[in-house]
Amino acid sequence: MADRRLIPLIVGMVFAGLPVAHGQDPWVSVAKGDRTELFVRPATLKREGAWLSIRTKQNFVEPQPSAKKGKTFLSARNEYRIDCAFQKIAYREMRAFEGLDLQGALVQKAKSGDTHLNWLDAREGTVFGELLAYACDNAPPAPAAAP
Repeated sequence: MADRRLIPLIVGMVFAGLPVAHGQDPWVSVAKGDRTELFVRPATLKREGAWLSIRTKQNFVEPQPSAKKGKTFLSARNEYRIDCAFQKIAYREMRAFEGLDLQGALVQKAKSGDTHLNWLDAREGTVFGELLAYACDNAPPAPAAAP
């Protein structure tokens, strides 16, 4: 049985809007448009050579067409490579799900190696621009150069 002294602390955190640990970090909303909302999992932000890498969850207002005929999806879990210097992002991996919040059947998946990335502009004021800004503003420090 949980220590009863923790109950007021947990209740206070819930009412204060603070996250309560559940074994994994929460999704944080970083961009919302008329047709989509993009969330990141902060612990997945890391350096991958000259780029950053981050995992996202994207919910859509309307069903999106899948590459599989007759299938649609309402959410996707994506991994991106981010180039802060050139203000570009690229899909590294995508998994699309029938329902919101990565629920339901997996209806599509794709993965690209780092040598075959398709770089997209991440203009300010767009969902991709907000993702780029979040990642670049919160990037872990670059490793120190060798002497």
